Order: sequence, then C-alpha cells, then structure tokens
Amino acid sequence: MLTTLIVCLANCGPATTAADEIGKVAGGYLETCHELHYLRRSYCPELQAPVLLQCVNDIERELPHKFRAEFRRGRAVLEQRFLNELPVQAGGRFALQLRGASGDTALACYNSANELSHRRINLMRQLKIFSNNP
Repeated sequence: MLTTLIVCLANCGPATTAADEIGKVAGGYLETCHELHYLRRSYCPELQAPVLLQCVNDIERELPHKFRAEFRRGRAVLEQRFLNELPVQAGGRFALQLRGASGDTALACYNSANELSHRRINLMRQLKIFSNNP
C-alpha cells in the first residue's frame, strides 16, 4: 500500500493488489483535501475547505487496521509531495475552470470546489468498499 500511496499516486497504471488500490484511493482523497486548501489560499478565499486533520481521520477510520500505521508513515512523504506538485496541477485545473467560466472567478471557484467535493465523495465510497473487502 505504501508504495502505491507515495510512488504511484498520479496516473501510474493499475494497482496490483487490493492494498495498492486502497493506498491509491486514500492518497487521492487526501490530495483533494489539500487541493481545496490550495484553492482557498490562492484563488478562492470564500471557499470552505475541510479541516486537513479531519480528512486524515476520515481516511484512518475507514482503513483496515493493518494499514493505518503504514498510512501514517507515508502521509508525511505524500504531503511533502503535495507541497511541491499540487500548486502546478491545481493551478492548471483552476485555469481551465476559469476559461470555462469566461473569466468569472466566483464561478470557477464554485465549479472547482464542486468537482473536488464530488471526487472526495466518490473516493470515500471507494475506500469504504475496498476496506470492507481487502
């Protein structure tokens, strides 16, 4: 799980085991939380972003017990990766939203937040499914 969580988060082919799939989904969920915070800091100060610690707790609560310590160890590396890579990725996605909204920042913020919220919900559903069938 840790390998997928850290190394293969971004589009690196199919997971090889159920543990890898759980790691990929957990990492994706945490990434959406960080991206919402980045959007709020950079473009959308009115945006409501989840508390990062709550996101971590949500993930840990759903993970099978045997993966929790591994997630905690990998989280620091993953969050450092977000600090380095997320600004470029999230900035690019926001620029696309802004173009789609004809330059309307408020609409682009709303659309970005809505998309990320839906992604978070879907990732949490997947995490629950994978965690119940490891």
